[in-house]
Amino acid sequence: MEKTDPLISLQVSVYALDGNVREAVHCYLDALDASGLARDTGTMSTVVWGEADEVWDGLRKAYEAVAAKHKVVVNVGMSNIAPLPARASGQRE
Repeated sequence: MEKTDPLISLQVSVYALDGNVREAVHCYLDALDASGLARDTGTMSTVVWGEADEVWDGLRKAYEAVAAKHKVVVNVGMSNIAPLPARASGQRE
């Protein structure tokens, strides 16, 4: 089996079902920031990238933080080959 790139990137969207959309999104983003993950947030989603183990740990912590305070759905799409955001250029060759 071919070894995959240790860098992964994910597109994450948080949907609050309790009506507190802004609060839930900011709670999730604050937890991502606390984990030290690189992220690029747009109006509809956030792209997160880094070493796979660090990304998985950060996503778990962010989910636990937001789920403790809000009723949410978190959608995640992931890739080990998708281009990284421009500010991450050079991290994947």
